[in-house]
Amino acid sequence: MRKQLFVLFNYNKGIFTHILLNVLDLAEKGYQVGVIFESEACKFITDFEDKGYDKFEQLKEKNLVYAVCEVCAKSMKALESAQRQGLPINGNLSGHPPLRNWIKLDYDVMLI
Repeated sequence: MRKQLFVLFNYNKGIFTHILLNVLDLAEKGYQVGVIFESEACKFITDFEDKGYDKFEQLKEKNLVYAVCEVCAKSMKALESAQRQGLPINGNLSGHPPLRNWIKLDYDVMLI
């Protein structure tokens, strides 16, 4: 079975919604799939923290958030929100999550 990693950079709610739907669908179908929040996409973490957005809650409950960029979350004022939500924060590559971790595990990486 293929493995898919979505790395979100953009703060676009339409793109975010479509990625969430596809990630949840792929996970339900048995794929290994996850999301990394980078750059402006870290704003979604605070946007949906207390909003009860069902799809985002499912993403967290199913452990489909593989990483939140430490430097970007801090820059976007989302680091504390990510910590409160128990999201995995990674800054092992000059403050950013290294994609090599997932490439070594044969994930197809999609940068968005």
